[in-house]
Amino acid sequence: MKSFRTLILLVTIGLLTAGVFGCGDRDAYDGPPMRLATPAEWTERADGLPNFETHYAFKYPRNQLIIVELGLAYQAVGTGQAEVGIGDATEGRIARYNLVVLEDDKLFFPAYNPAPVARQEILDQYPEIASIMKELSVLLDLETLTLLNKEVTVEGNQPEDVARDYLREMGLIARERPAADPDKDIPVVVSGKTFAEALTLGYLTVYLLEDRGFTVVDEVGLAEVALIRPALESGEIDIYWEYTGTGLMNVMNYDEVVTDPQKCYELIRDWDLENNNIVWLDYAPANNTFVLFISPEVHEEYGWTKISDLAAFFN
Repeated sequence: MKSFRTLILLVTIGLLTAGVFGCGDRDAYDGPPMRLATPAEWTERADGLPNFETHYAFKYPRNQLIIVELGLAYQAVGTGQAEVGIGDATEGRIARYNLVVLEDDKLFFPAYNPAPVARQEILDQYPEIASIMKELSVLLDLETLTLLNKEVTVEGNQPEDVARDYLREMGLIARERPAADPDKDIPVVVSGKTFAEALTLGYLTVYLLEDRGFTVVDEVGLAEVALIRPALESGEIDIYWEYTGTGLMNVMNYDEVVTDPQKCYELIRDWDLENNNIVWLDYAPANNTFVLFISPEVHEEYGWTKISDLAAFFN
């Protein structure tokens, strides 16, 4: 009987130990540094850390979180102040610091593909705009958009110069701006948001349409979604680049996360056309969603390629 009680006691201790160490104490982690640089909002938002941990079935130790201002996670990881960071997929500083993006292998982060969004009225007037913009959008994959962003945010070039040089390099516009086509006498008002990538996308559109003979009114850098979207619906502007995930969640108020780019695009495309007479043109291959990235040193030491590798490390 004594030996049986001893066995029960040992099994109980073993289970308690597994409960503490196997699942991980979120505050008492003392393993190799694996600090996560993140803005405070990502630790609280619905598509942020709490649901991310649930989705990937692990807990990130709270003593390994480093709260940084928005946009500084890349520098923190790149300069050795953290080993892991959260940011945007097309950010140029990922390329600058040779950061390694971990594959979202369990599909947690929502789709955010950029697409030109236009009023139906301007497309009725100039239906060729759809095919002209597709010539551009098909080229904007993740690598291309990241390098364009790097030219602006890292190398300090102006978005309009980066846009013009890229279009010339790809043979989409001529060296000299052609005269306006007299048959296209109704101006097209091109707008865009205020951050670097949006500015570049806006100027890509301005120069591309000008090259094709349109008279373009430049309203690039107008405002963020809360103001630029009403401007589109009211006819103050005709076309700007928006992200499919932003349209779905911030405009349509869709309450489910959609990770498939095509499904996300179709949902907002169909809804916006039916309800607002707004047309979503073909989206770019680049998915500017959230990404987790690691330093080159961590990648070399552990060989991680996907987020599940990080989860397994803590589990």
